[in-house]
Amino acid sequence: MSQIGGLRHEVVVALLFDVRGILVTCLSGSEGTSASVRGRYRPLLKRIFDVDATGLVLVHNHPSGDPSPSEADIAATRQLAAIARAVEVEFFDHLVIAGRMAVSMRRAGLMIGRPGRSKT
Repeated sequence: MSQIGGLRHEVVVALLFDVRGILVTCLSGSEGTSASVRGRYRPLLKRIFDVDATGLVLVHNHPSGDPSPSEADIAATRQLAAIARAVEVEFFDHLVIAGRMAVSMRRAGLMIGRPGRSKT
């Protein structure tokens, strides 16, 4: 929170974990304007495979000061969750940070299914 919570532009950070749940690497992703961030999944997937990660937590900030996930955040998260399931990567959570506040999309019920499992 302290590193990206107060930024005036959106930043995406991916935390990648190994099979034991140990943090392998922290990737600073796309930077955007004050209202949006554009991300691509292909470079993220390549890095996941390069470090043999099996788990993922995505974090991004909202410069507006409101950590509520947008419809675009929810849609992108669900799309990434489907991709992660397909390549057997556990997508643990997507956190949205604004200042000193955060919303866990998993706790808010905005992510379909449980980590590493399909929605069935």
